[in-house]
Amino acid sequence: MVVLLGGLIFFHELGHYLVAKFFRVKVETFSLGFGKKILKKTWGETEYCLSLIPLGGYVKLMGDDPYKPVPPEEADRAFSTQALYKRFAVVAAGPIANLLLAYVLFMVVFWVGQPQVSTRVGAVLSDSPAWQAGFRPGDKILALNGQSVSTWQELDEWTRPKEGQTVEVTVQRAQAEVKLSIQLSKVQAKNPYGEEETVGGIKGISATPLASVVGISNPETVAYRAGLRTGDFITKVGNKEIGSFEELRNELALQWQASQPIELVYQQLAEGKKKPEEKKVSLVYPAKKEVDLDAYFGWVPAETFVRQVSKDSPAEKGGLLAGDRITKIGDNQVMNFDAIVESVQTTGAKGSSVSVTVERQGKPVTLDLKPVETTQEDPITHQKFKKYMIGFAPYLVFEEPDYTAVQVRGIPALLVKAVGETNELARKMIVSLAKLATGGISIKNLGGPVLIATVAGKSLDAGLVQFLQMMALISINLFLLNLFPVPILDGGHLLFFTIEAIKGKPVTIRTMEIANQIGMVFILTLVVLTLFNDISRIILH
Repeated sequence: MVVLLGGLIFFHELGHYLVAKFFRVKVETFSLGFGKKILKKTWGETEYCLSLIPLGGYVKLMGDDPYKPVPPEEADRAFSTQALYKRFAVVAAGPIANLLLAYVLFMVVFWVGQPQVSTRVGAVLSDSPAWQAGFRPGDKILALNGQSVSTWQELDEWTRPKEGQTVEVTVQRAQAEVKLSIQLSKVQAKNPYGEEETVGGIKGISATPLASVVGISNPETVAYRAGLRTGDFITKVGNKEIGSFEELRNELALQWQASQPIELVYQQLAEGKKKPEEKKVSLVYPAKKEVDLDAYFGWVPAETFVRQVSKDSPAEKGGLLAGDRITKIGDNQVMNFDAIVESVQTTGAKGSSVSVTVERQGKPVTLDLKPVETTQEDPITHQKFKKYMIGFAPYLVFEEPDYTAVQVRGIPALLVKAVGETNELARKMIVSLAKLATGGISIKNLGGPVLIATVAGKSLDAGLVQFLQMMALISINLFLLNLFPVPILDGGHLLFFTIEAIKGKPVTIRTMEIANQIGMVFILTLVVLTLFNDISRIILH
């Protein structure tokens, strides 16, 4: 955090310093941090220092304190005697330096390569429009109506406004290109501000693949007899490391040898264990390659299996047990957890019970469960909404999606990309601030130094590129924050200068004093609020 904030504050103050020097304004002090000076050194006419509290910084200019007299022989170098445009430029230079720094940081990010989720399909829901159109896990979407896409964000932005249109999708499958046709459906999605929207999309696909966690409901299967159980996370097939269920299927097919054993490495997903113990099991392949290996070994993806039943819930009262595989709700077969959720919400809204068929020890059992209405809170907007629950947790585990590095070469192209990225983020922040002011986004989302330190640490752990991205993001925040027309911030001074330009005379010292006191109360309130939110997050976490 110190490195991140220190670098951003240094560039901010450097902006003030350089423009002041350019206009021959005397700079008395250049400080990183506030409070007691830990280190200080005078070069020329300026004292450079490192102060105790690393949550800001300042440049002290001769003549910026109306109560401190200026030596007559140096009056022409005082900040207060400069032309209005010079004072405006000196104050504006700090925020502008943060904006320019964001441009430079994003140029570095795009030159090295910005990690973004690729267009590789991680999962496809059975019986969804995407499945029926021919999409399969592992497909890489190359183009939509002939227009190339390389990231999931580009795919999302392309489809959002085109609900109802039929699209030709070019996908790469194995080593071949395949053309698929699909009508874009209405899908529920959240915009960058956490608000639910109905937009166009390819219904049934996800970038996030299901992990290779198996569900086994019949004790008479090959997998069960070999020692595998529901919730086992297979991490290796032979010597090949895997993570997703699709990789498990593909690797088993690739390594097939008639009636020969194959060794699997797996972990049992256990509550409370950070790194479960690795175990090995050997399974024997069928004699014929054409056999469905999932059916032969006796497993399916574990997402429809019950991992845990909540105490005193409809599920517990109705007889649902951990290890049950949910196969039907009413008369509808369910192949994935999304289908279970959808059926429960539909039934719950009607106020009726739901007939749930489970497979238990290889045999079907029918239960009668009545969903209960719960009130939940959106983590971003903090708005309340109703949700119907039956009270169980599934074995729903996901792997990381596939990533691609978005790289740009050439200074002009890098500059265009970096400026575009920075300006778009600044636009989204302005919209977020407007929603914050109008209640569209809860003030509980505001964070202070603790949150910044946490995010900075995580971004550094993730890699240099992620750290530079976070640095650019906070630099844009500082650019906007300092332009707020709040006294004691740069934006407050710029507001006074604007009033001076309109009225033809400076704001009175008394007016500035009152405004600065109000500004200080506002800033202190903001600091207390963000610290309260930070502490609340720690306690709740």
